[in-house]
Amino acid sequence: MIINRPIRNNARNRGRCCVYTPAMHRHALSISSLVTLIAASAALLMPACSSTYRASEHHNDQLQTLGSLGNVHQLTGDLYSGAEPGDRSAYEDLQAMGIRTLISVDAIAPDASLAGEYNIRVIHLPIGYTGISEQRINELAFALQSSLKPVYLHCHQGKHRGPAALCAGALALGLITHDEAKAFMINAGTSSVYSGLWAAVENTEKHASIEPMPLHEQQPVRTISKTMSRIARNSTRVDSIVYPEAHRADPEPAYSPAVYAAQIHNLFRTLRTSDESREYGRVFMDDLDYAVQAASDLEQAFAKDDPSLVIDALDMLKNSCARCHDKL
Repeated sequence: MIINRPIRNNARNRGRCCVYTPAMHRHALSISSLVTLIAASAALLMPACSSTYRASEHHNDQLQTLGSLGNVHQLTGDLYSGAEPGDRSAYEDLQAMGIRTLISVDAIAPDASLAGEYNIRVIHLPIGYTGISEQRINELAFALQSSLKPVYLHCHQGKHRGPAALCAGALALGLITHDEAKAFMINAGTSSVYSGLWAAVENTEKHASIEPMPLHEQQPVRTISKTMSRIARNSTRVDSIVYPEAHRADPEPAYSPAVYAAQIHNLFRTLRTSDESREYGRVFMDDLDYAVQAASDLEQAFAKDDPSLVIDALDMLKNSCARCHDKL
């Protein structure tokens, strides 16, 4: 399906047309040919969920939902991935699972104070959607190795960054094989669009040794200006894919638009929780709420392969950026 649709008549878009196609968001990666076979075999071989939260090694159980926790998956007997615990009931569910360590790879750090009420340690090791650095894999491996078990590792939705990070750390420790990692990520719903995450896992081998290193409850948050700059760069890359005629001189984007959209959503969510952002007042925070929703809609539009939704969501995102910039 191809849409060649005139854009709203404004100074920025005059004379431009959209030639976005759903195929644009599919990014080739070396393991993509295995995805269908692994998904089918995993579905056929998936054992029934355990009646308890603990299970034997390498069960790869698809627990999915446990109380207030979504997309929960068990990699080994004491390693889980899932969505972020969003409220007190979710931490109660973590306690019921016996979780002792909570690792977040999301931009937003977990609530360490609330986690402490349930005797759960918090570690913050944020990653993006384009890959996982070697340093971060080392930190993930050390965190998994040295922390009290069981461990629950989460991103935002529990589908992409979290499962990839858990598998990378487990592979570095030699706890799982690459075949088990691939099957786990497919079961968790990790999209092939995020080729950098898949490549990071595919390229991780067992480390000869794991060096101790400092681990923190919260990583330093970027300043508003730096975060806005990253948002602008990612937005330009999305725009160059959706409107290629207007960006002929630009270098070809390295990733699919869905990856950039996810990065934008992640960055806006970081801004929304920043103390620096709150200093700009309620109106600015309301504008950030609008921006977070716009970025989320754009990410979902690419996921649905709907060009019309993409165009509308991208327009909404540009409008949200203008609203914030007017107040800075």
